[in-house]
Amino acid sequence: MFDRTDLRAAVDAGIITRDQASRLEAFLTKRADPVAQVAPEQGENLRFLNNFNDIFITIGIVILAMGLTAVTSLFFGPQFWSMVTGGNAGAFGAMILMPVAGVMWLLAEYFGRRRRMLLPTMAAISVFTLYSGLSIGMIASGLTGMNAKTVTSLTQAWDTLGNTGVGTFLGCGAAAFLAWWRFRLPFCMFLIAVSAAATAYTFTGIFGDTGLVLGGLLSVIIGFATLAAAIWFDQQDPGRITRLSDNAFWLHVAAAPQIILGLRGVVMGSPGATPSTFEAMVLLACLAGLGLLSLALNRRALVVSSLLSFWLALGQVVDAVGGGGSTTFIATALLLGAGIIALGGGWHSARRWVLKRLPKEGLAGRIFPPETHA
Repeated sequence: MFDRTDLRAAVDAGIITRDQASRLEAFLTKRADPVAQVAPEQGENLRFLNNFNDIFITIGIVILAMGLTAVTSLFFGPQFWSMVTGGNAGAFGAMILMPVAGVMWLLAEYFGRRRRMLLPTMAAISVFTLYSGLSIGMIASGLTGMNAKTVTSLTQAWDTLGNTGVGTFLGCGAAAFLAWWRFRLPFCMFLIAVSAAATAYTFTGIFGDTGLVLGGLLSVIIGFATLAAAIWFDQQDPGRITRLSDNAFWLHVAAAPQIILGLRGVVMGSPGATPSTFEAMVLLACLAGLGLLSLALNRRALVVSSLLSFWLALGQVVDAVGGGGSTTFIATALLLGAGIIALGGGWHSARRWVLKRLPKEGLAGRIFPPETHA
């Protein structure tokens, strides 16, 4: 009988690669009944972290990126500002960042494809994505003639910011997709989702309807679209054992904060508004609903990634029902802390209670995998 532990041992021993193991897992999973024969894992394993050496190398990559950025700034600044860029700030910025992005890609090739070290690869790809996106945004701003030298009015300044921002986030998304295509790194799904969301927010806020962003509706739409993509990956791997599940994990991380912040904006009209008692109750009901959904999906990541947003929303609820000042902080911390501990300790029992009220066959059985733990 197929045992996932044996596959991982084979990878560690160098008998097969991680990619080969993932493909074999996917093949065997498809041959089995995904609901009846594949038991869900007890938790969402952090497969991107092997040992402390991964953290050690990751710190080194971040520091190296900072040092290389300083070196390219010094090297290109005094000598090539006029001769190469002609005074174009966009091209100058790209010249500083793109060499560093190239080094990060080479590090990702080494740590990702040769050493199979995921956390260092994630760090290198993050810097590569950010620097590539910033470079593309700067170049786009320069090509359109809208840069700091040509701005003469407040309207032009807003247009320049939007033009550079949209170009930057589109560039980040393209860089993240390129990294996913090359390395099949699940973390790239998070980068792609965040880049796409940031592009939509920037375009809508600066070139369109700012109220759509501040009111929260766009955030809700994008958040639930991201959640739907995560569920699509999850239902293909109910046992949470292949890379499909890892793709879903990072999409859940990207979706939850947008959903909660968006719901808060929709309920209250603006993210910064103070809710009435009724609005606070509606918001609390929405938060409870998201918690039940995370239980049904067996995705703690959906809760954890939204903790800050949840804290802020719950604080507003406490404020609306009679809190204020230090009372709000104390009550929110006690409620949230106790809730997390209770939910974590009784996760499997709570899941069984929720699953009793959901269909167990067909697509629903794949989206909401059974709880088999005692």
